[in-house]
Amino acid sequence: MNMEQLREFVSLENRKRDLDAELKAANQRLDELEDLIIPQFIEAGVPSIAVTVDGSTRTLSIYPDVYASPLNGRTEVAAALKASELGQYVAENYNSNSLTAYVREVWREVLLLAKQQNRVAGEEDVRAALPKPLGEVLKISLVHKLSSRKKA
Repeated sequence: MNMEQLREFVSLENRKRDLDAELKAANQRLDELEDLIIPQFIEAGVPSIAVTVDGSTRTLSIYPDVYASPLNGRTEVAAALKASELGQYVAENYNSNSLTAYVREVWREVLLLAKQQNRVAGEEDVRAALPKPLGEVLKISLVHKLSSRKKA
């Protein structure tokens, strides 16, 4: 047996374990900071900001993402989808990801219209743009997320 290769393998396994732990801790801290930073962006009304650290500049920005979930239960939503001529989202149940994708399409249309009208769109605008039976049984949530990209 080549002991040098075995030692290198064990050394790399140990390093990988240490890096995985470090990555897990970094991701946890990023999540904590995101929870602290997003409200500051919203309160200040700032969509993005460039930040330089150690000579590297990154642009931080927030963006809203929309999710749909049942107000009372999946059965009501399935019935509302059928009543709204959106039966393709329903089998015996419905596909949550497909429904969310549909709501996101509606959200994009609502955002475009709101931008043309020079106003801010919210959850109620999305609900109003959905077929009425569906809008009555979905909880619409706008969740702001933080993104970062390296500035060129």
